Amino acid sequence: MSYSGEQTLLVTRPTRLIALRWWSAVVLALIVAGALFLQFPWRFSSTLANPALGSLPVSAILAAFFLFLALVAFIIAELKRKTTRYVITDNKIIREDGILNKNTEMIPYTQLERVDMKQSFGQRILRIGTIVVDTGDDTMNLDMIPRPAQVQELLSSRLGRRGWSGQQPSGQQQPPATR
Repeated sequence: MSYSGEQTLLVTRPTRLIALRWWSAVVLALIVAGALFLQFPWRFSSTLANPALGSLPVSAILAAFFLFLALVAFIIAELKRKTTRYVITDNKIIREDGILNKNTEMIPYTQLERVDMKQSFGQRILRIGTIVVDTGDDTMNLDMIPRPAQVQELLSSRLGRRGWSGQQPSGQQQPPATR
């Protein structure tokens, strides 16, 4: 999406860790499907028999079901990441997300009061984090973005600034180019 009359400074998406619970569901469903496919519950018990439904063992049917659940969780995790986008222009910060219900939040630089960065120890190791943009009335989270310190510096340098229109006021220097 192009914003007329504005220069786009940064467009980024969250990392895959934004959907960590869905990725955990993928891994768990694959483990359960593998255990059922290899018939682990029936290999170690002589009293249990693997029942069959028609000509298929129940363990194979359950394994296929858990593989289907893993596929659904994978699709949801990727859609969550692919449909979230953060755009920083020379006038505002934009967060877009959603597939059917599209949500767009915009905060102009004139309303910015604080730009904070949150990182856990694991996030610091992975060099990802969350930027919290505060306007006093509202906050916007830019979740799980790569290189959060650079994004925080870019936004902090624009706190309370009006968008540059390209006309240079007399006696002032041109603002530095940021990228």
